[in-house]
Amino acid sequence: MFVAAFIALVLVGLVVFALVRNADSLPKSFLKFLGYFLLVGSTLELLLLAWVVIYITFGDASWGLSTNEFWKQQLSGIYFVKQWLYSWVWNDVLNFFLAYLPAILFLTMRTTATTLVGLWALSASRR
Repeated sequence: MFVAAFIALVLVGLVVFALVRNADSLPKSFLKFLGYFLLVGSTLELLLLAWVVIYITFGDASWGLSTNEFWKQQLSGIYFVKQWLYSWVWNDVLNFFLAYLPAILFLTMRTTATTLVGLWALSASRR
């Protein structure tokens, strides 16, 4: 499971490195769209993070609540999407991010990363 997570993080790092390295050759409209898309996504992630914190604070869940458990308890109407993801993505990677990591840690890391890449893309589109 940790090997799968390491491989996934390395691949994400390579994609970000390729974006940064080739920013001059990418169309400015693509970078602007990517920046706004990621910033809107990080806003939604921030709302989801607030929902998780409120659920843990006022509910009966602990701070170690996994994303999988939160999804099962609070987003049961769209739980089939998670099951569909398991049919397409490497199961060990999903197990690491959805079942092993606490939801607060996972959402904080993901929100921070998408916000930083979105801000970078917007600043690169203005050069």
